[in-house]
Amino acid sequence: MRLDHTPPRLLRLLAGSANALLDKLGQIRRATRGYATANRFKRHGSNFVFDPDGYYSYGSISVGDHVNLGTSPTILATRAQVTIGNHVLFGPRVTIRGGNHRFDILGRYIDEITDDLKRPSDDLGVVIEDDVWVGGNATILHGVTIGRGSVVGANAVVVKSVPPYSIVGGNPARVIRARFTPEQIVEHEELLERNREHDIN
Repeated sequence: MRLDHTPPRLLRLLAGSANALLDKLGQIRRATRGYATANRFKRHGSNFVFDPDGYYSYGSISVGDHVNLGTSPTILATRAQVTIGNHVLFGPRVTIRGGNHRFDILGRYIDEITDDLKRPSDDLGVVIEDDVWVGGNATILHGVTIGRGSVVGANAVVVKSVPPYSIVGGNPARVIRARFTPEQIVEHEELLERNREHDIN
């Protein structure tokens, strides 16, 4: 929008009020959509945060407890399953794509290759284990398991499974380093268990 001069004070006040009203209506719309769509997921646990304006295949997505899917995610799998564990955090615009489309059949256009022509290897799911952080704009493709305690860097394209407690980045993503030393992993796991038992009691 281009302004060649400062609008009159009354116009600025009216525009500010209208903008505040539109913001409030947008919040109400998002909350309504969130309540209406949350139960479309195959499963979700407690303390589940998701962007109702994201793109989801819902019925193929299982989500654990204490999960935040970030803003504007795309999580799709037509027949494969996407499983997200507990205590998982996504940055903005994460993409997860379970399943794949065949492109190796001679004499068929791409759009003519239907689901009934898929092999089991074409419809692998995605598993994200507990205690994982996926950075903004990361893409995770079918057949990948993100191991427990791992970190996926922003803009990473993950085409292979990630070992537990690894930090990965790049395109294609590769292990950059371990998140903790082996001794720290043991200590971390013990502290998590101790805290969990304390919370139960």
